[in-house]
Amino acid sequence: MQNGWSEIRPVRPADLEAILAIEQVAMAAPWNAAMVQAEFDTTAGVGLVVENGDGLCGYAFFRVYPPECELLHLVVAPQQRRRGLGESLLRAALRRFAQESFTTCLLELRASNAAALNLYTKLGFLQVGRRKGYYRQPDEDALLMNCNLRIGDEVCHENTA
Repeated sequence: MQNGWSEIRPVRPADLEAILAIEQVAMAAPWNAAMVQAEFDTTAGVGLVVENGDGLCGYAFFRVYPPECELLHLVVAPQQRRRGLGESLLRAALRRFAQESFTTCLLELRASNAAALNLYTKLGFLQVGRRKGYYRQPDEDALLMNCNLRIGDEVCHENTA
């Protein structure tokens, strides 16, 4: 997908090094090489990356069990944040899943992650639960969210509530 300043494409094995480098600087509890490699290897997964003139700058991994998909990991390099790359990446993925007849996307996030919560809410995700003490390093609750990928004819709609 080309939008004039970035490209969104499927993840490739050659992306592993760049993904691991971003993990180390972007995440409090980064995935290790084996965890990322497992996402490359699974048949029940979809990985997408976003690139711009600076190279690979973000990625998302999903688990897919039709008619549902689950966002496992969405990461944008710290120096590339606040440019709409994460939103573009997530919108592209949700459109793809909707076109492939998926009906629901699920995710969980740290309760303190206001930026992610704002993004997911903007794209139509609703909080459906909370897992007390789910995360470690630091200990924190997880918010459970889902999005109906078929609301009228609109996919990845702006939340107007």
